[in-house]
Amino acid sequence: MKKFLFNLIACFQIYSSFSQEVFYPKLNSTFNFYLREITKTETDFEIHFAHPNAELFQRTKEWGADGFGVIADRKSIVFYGATEQAIEHAIYYTLEHSFGIRFISAEETFIPKATRIKPLPYTIYEQVPAFEYREVFYGEARRSGYAASFFLTDGQGSGNFERHPGWGLWVHTLHRLLPPETYFESHPEYYALRNGVRMKDQLCLSNPVVLSHVSNALQLEVNKRPNEKYWSVSQMDNYNYCECDKCAHIDEEEGSHAGSIIRFVNEIAKLFPDKVISTLAYQYSRTAPKITKPLPNVNIMLCTIEENRAKSLSGSGFEKDLADWSKISQNILIWDYVINFSHMVMPFPNWPTLQENIKLFKKYGVNMLFEQGYNNASSEMQELRCFLLSKWMWDPTLDADSLTQLFLSNYYGAAGPIIKEILDQEVSELQKSGKSLTLYEPPVTHIKGYLSPTNLRWYHAMFEKAKNTEGLTAKQIERIEMAQQSMRYASLEISKSPDAEKDWCFYSTDNPYDQMMTDFIRLALKNGPKLLHEIKLSPKEYEQITRDYWKHGKVKHLGSNTAMKYLTIPNNSYQDGAKKPDGSTIDTIDFYRNQPLLNGIKGTTDYQYNWQGWQGRNATFIIDLGKLDSISTVQLNFLENSSAWIVGPKSFHVRIGQTETEVLSEQASQTGILINPNAGNQMNPGIYTLKLSLDQKMAGRYLFIEVNNLGPLPKWRGVDGNAWLFIDEIEIH
Repeated sequence: MKKFLFNLIACFQIYSSFSQEVFYPKLNSTFNFYLREITKTETDFEIHFAHPNAELFQRTKEWGADGFGVIADRKSIVFYGATEQAIEHAIYYTLEHSFGIRFISAEETFIPKATRIKPLPYTIYEQVPAFEYREVFYGEARRSGYAASFFLTDGQGSGNFERHPGWGLWVHTLHRLLPPETYFESHPEYYALRNGVRMKDQLCLSNPVVLSHVSNALQLEVNKRPNEKYWSVSQMDNYNYCECDKCAHIDEEEGSHAGSIIRFVNEIAKLFPDKVISTLAYQYSRTAPKITKPLPNVNIMLCTIEENRAKSLSGSGFEKDLADWSKISQNILIWDYVINFSHMVMPFPNWPTLQENIKLFKKYGVNMLFEQGYNNASSEMQELRCFLLSKWMWDPTLDADSLTQLFLSNYYGAAGPIIKEILDQEVSELQKSGKSLTLYEPPVTHIKGYLSPTNLRWYHAMFEKAKNTEGLTAKQIERIEMAQQSMRYASLEISKSPDAEKDWCFYSTDNPYDQMMTDFIRLALKNGPKLLHEIKLSPKEYEQITRDYWKHGKVKHLGSNTAMKYLTIPNNSYQDGAKKPDGSTIDTIDFYRNQPLLNGIKGTTDYQYNWQGWQGRNATFIIDLGKLDSISTVQLNFLENSSAWIVGPKSFHVRIGQTETEVLSEQASQTGILINPNAGNQMNPGIYTLKLSLDQKMAGRYLFIEVNNLGPLPKWRGVDGNAWLFIDEIEIH
């Protein structure tokens, strides 16, 4: 009797809402399609769509545009939601939780097989997403059908970085609203004052005319797309904020460079009360202001770019900033970063932090989340990371191990446990090393840790084992090959460092990496990625650069492996292994052999290794060739990378003599100075050469060399600081 009454009440609950019933033919078709895939026959389930019903569900006020409820009994199901999107979420959720279908990736869905589908027991549940806005910026998430089956915010089909669902303007927009190519020449006062010079890089936000121009320009943009809700009015992607008296006074008063930004954006928001004006809390503006609160229709886009991905954001400086912003705003979008953007196929073992950080964002009431990966196919473990992020954006409490195993067993088949073992080992070795994991570092940063030659050999062996697992399909083997791409890339990069020892690419005359490069490029050209860096470096370009390095990166000259005495020692962080024979720190007392500047190995564009750096100081040293020799040229390579404050030298000065005393006393037989014609100019990042050719060959044993630092950064850099000078091999011929 109790069972009868229970079912009677259930039926009443289901059918009492039909007066609110709506119709979505496309969603009806979607639901029936998947049920037919289970049995390969037509099904007799009856489904209905209805508006939210507060009498049936407890949290309907929290549903918004995405939350939903479901009531099922035997062969009848009612899906409740305020929007078609919510109903779609309800359908996909029910397909998984009531019928055992598993959506794994854009191309992999597990569908159980049965002769018939059993009637469902009476079921009632509701779901409210953890975040109102959920976007995973990965190519995988933009493939057809992915956003729907993973409950991501609608509109994921666009591959354009500027186009996001609900947004009229996305980010870094102030130049679009007040373009320097139009206004700078006639009105430099509209733009940032840096080191006493007006610069195009940012706007002067305390200038009332700037406010007028920006608001007028924004109105024109809104007129083009009036239905969009979010409009970004945000700083450009550099550190050159305005230092004029008014802007500096505001920022000092507010205790943050966000002060002048929020005051400016609040004024814009007052003019557009029916829109949400979004602005960045990013790099120099990440700290919340002490006085001014963002208006309710101001969205704070708070970014995690500086942080260490080897550990949770809990307890970090970012958490403090998040806590401070959450006290003054309930409208926060977190822009989180989940890959290495300079080396997008490099193994990046941030797996334990993904869920921890999303839980942290939720703890502080964040309502919008943007997780940035790579917006095309085939960055490192893209499908798995996209799967996990999508799941946790909806529900951060889902168990990490269960989700990971679900994905790996379906995506890689019987080899899933081996892939899991590889990922776990990466994490373990990273944690053991104690090193940070950051967004732009080269693989060689971890040559003593999770990317050591020993570990890399083990990873490759495990991938080979995975590919030879019994019962794999051709597709699963190809997926394992693509997962191994990260290790091929890491091995190729690690091999460029002498610290790789016997795995160094110059260790033997036969390059063992030739076939690895061939395999890497073949798969990259077939499956992606198109770029290995976020904005540059195609696979073919990478192959050309690397093969060229194999051919020319090792040099032999008169100074190879001779002794040198530092007269100015490189900065501690950029000595590149310069040590005394006993391993202790170098000094200016004596000559030492086996120094990086004379080891015959050129550097690459990654300045973290094979380079030595001096900030604000000249690089000065004496070289002892060990015997009298005939010298005609002395040359060096230097780096240009102004974003890292690395600029070329002013000049390159050489004195040659037969004794140390002679070259120090400036009585050398031959002196030469070469002026760098591009010193202080804006140069593309890269490696450049200065070659000093003597008038005639000179006999000498000792060389005094001074490479003159530019000193203070040039005015165009917009920063008050001293330049870094980076040099690698000193070649003597």
